[in-house]
Amino acid sequence: MKILQVVDGFRMGGAETKLCELVERLDPAKYENVIANVGPAGPLADRFLRLGVPIFQCQRKHRFDLAPFFQIRKIVKEHQIDVVQTTLFWADFVGTLAARTAGAPVVISWETVSHEGDSYHHKLQRRAGYRLAMYFTDKVVAVSHEIKESLIRRRGLDPDKIEVIHYGVDLEKFHPNGGLESKRHELGFKDEEIAIAIVARLEEVKGHRYFIEAFRTLTAKYSHISSIFVGDGNCRRDLENMVHETGLHGRIRFLGIRKDVNEILNAIDILVLPSIAGEGLPNVILEAMACGKPVIATTVGGAPEAIRDGENGFLVPPKNVIAMHEALETILSARDKISQYSQKSRAIAEREFSLQKQLTSFQMLYNNLYHQNVLQKKR
Repeated sequence: MKILQVVDGFRMGGAETKLCELVERLDPAKYENVIANVGPAGPLADRFLRLGVPIFQCQRKHRFDLAPFFQIRKIVKEHQIDVVQTTLFWADFVGTLAARTAGAPVVISWETVSHEGDSYHHKLQRRAGYRLAMYFTDKVVAVSHEIKESLIRRRGLDPDKIEVIHYGVDLEKFHPNGGLESKRHELGFKDEEIAIAIVARLEEVKGHRYFIEAFRTLTAKYSHISSIFVGDGNCRRDLENMVHETGLHGRIRFLGIRKDVNEILNAIDILVLPSIAGEGLPNVILEAMACGKPVIATTVGGAPEAIRDGENGFLVPPKNVIAMHEALETILSARDKISQYSQKSRAIAEREFSLQKQLTSFQMLYNNLYHQNVLQKKR
């Protein structure tokens, strides 16, 4: 089966990373992948190149450039593509229209985030463009039930057109390995400290400032807690200033972008994700769970589908500093329960969020839709 993956750029984002992972893991004896990039290059470009599959650069040179549409049509026809799958908005729009007019048997949109509350995605032309694109798809794959409900409620999609396939995590790459004492020291954590981490872009939507406020209220009572922020972004300077002004510059450290996230997750004790919007099913939550870590996260996107409140972590409302404070204190005041949360996290990851489960679900979707659209029609 020949699959054309149309993606809106090779940025360092969750959707792009998971697409790369999907292409990398699909059985090459059964599936032949081709990639069309309709967006910018970005940090993941080298990783996509290492996949060893054909990659076509189909970027538009100006706003009304129709070249990507015709390029994708040509790829579909010349490579006799069976399935076209699109990821992110511009790929959804130009990819689905080009695929259908070129006669692709199956067209799928991988919806990774609902963009609730983001005014950029509420513009009339984008809503109209999205609605048109979805008309030409056979299925929309949502990465969480929350996104499915959002697509039905906010974008008017038919529930029968949406299939939920949760993200999966590589359980071999992300697994408990005893805490990595040397890595803890490298990260600046003392042996007796409770190590807390946020692994997320330093952007307003990720809600770091609310964590800082909650963390500040705990430092007087708990002298053995310390935190790191992994990632970079437009808010870095503002957050650094906030940390300095609150006297936390010795307790919260900024590490920037790292390539050793799996080691970092094993070296910490608690992961926090205080996002206020814009999440699908955050990869870092699943990765931390696979490493056997308790997670405190806001009730944004699909986080409640992975975190069992009070079992493998805690869920708090976004922007709620008091609730974040209480969740942190619950764990800090009962350190003996951290191992219980940890075991539960790993068990849930193994049972519900394995990468193999995600791959199997996609392969079944490809095969079923192709059978319905092509083989049954021939009969």
